[in-house]
Amino acid sequence: MTFAGRRSVSSKSTLFSIDLLSADPATPPASMDITFPMTATFDEGRKFDLVILLVSYNVADEAKGKLFGWLRRQSAAGAHLCGMDTGPLLLAEAGLLDGYDATCHWTAMASLKELSANTRIVEQLYLIDRNRSTCAGQAASLDYSMAMLRHMCGDALYHLVGNELIYTAPRSAELRQREIINPQPFVTNPLLNRAQRIMQENVESPLDIETVAARCGISIRELQYLFQRHLNTSPKKRYIALRLQHAKELLLYSSMSIRETGLASGFMTPSAYYRAFLAVFQTSPQEYRNAFTKKSRVYGRNLY
Repeated sequence: MTFAGRRSVSSKSTLFSIDLLSADPATPPASMDITFPMTATFDEGRKFDLVILLVSYNVADEAKGKLFGWLRRQSAAGAHLCGMDTGPLLLAEAGLLDGYDATCHWTAMASLKELSANTRIVEQLYLIDRNRSTCAGQAASLDYSMAMLRHMCGDALYHLVGNELIYTAPRSAELRQREIINPQPFVTNPLLNRAQRIMQENVESPLDIETVAARCGISIRELQYLFQRHLNTSPKKRYIALRLQHAKELLLYSSMSIRETGLASGFMTPSAYYRAFLAVFQTSPQEYRNAFTKKSRVYGRNLY
């Protein structure tokens, strides 16, 4: 769904008017059996001040051409473009995030990095960079909306709306979207936190465990002891789990082939990738992607 707003120049009139457009008119957005009425189309020549592209899953390929053309025209006319949830993937695919800093819902972050080599991708609630903004969606949408209200209308209206919503302390943009699974050991043991961060930063070309230990400034024996004591697993198994997590995220939103998602997650052969994925998730990479595409899961993005 696309939200487009126009701002009034007169302080005595309505400040904003909002139109709703469907990224894929053949399947208008619906949630909880509620269909949202579309109030504008991409064929109209109207110009907007702010365009919010809200996407949770995928947009049909046949609908992208018209959407991308409309977004480019709005950008050329001076609109501020925002991608929300997985909307940044479409902005990147349209070439509208090149040279910007951006974020998105964490499940799509791996795919966004693959799509947009000229964009610096960071995991945080939202990010406003000149005439582009990106947001993780979900609850972060409210934090972003308050920040944009302040950006566009100033402090007075920002505080009035915050009081009305009983939301006087929005979260800062830089907060991370998610906590590490089983976070307590990493909070209380900085070495484990550092080891995992090193592993996450070296997914495509995995390091050997000796190198991870050396970069943490400890022996491999001590690293193995810490993982076993706090996480009841080995560094090797934890590393594989992080690589498989990365693979699952690529399977959701990227256009990469199954083999390519394996290579991007550090598996040199399809057979090694398949065996590791099946052993942990009891399904194959292809079956996992198919199930998500068909939305057969109760909550398709529940990756843990």
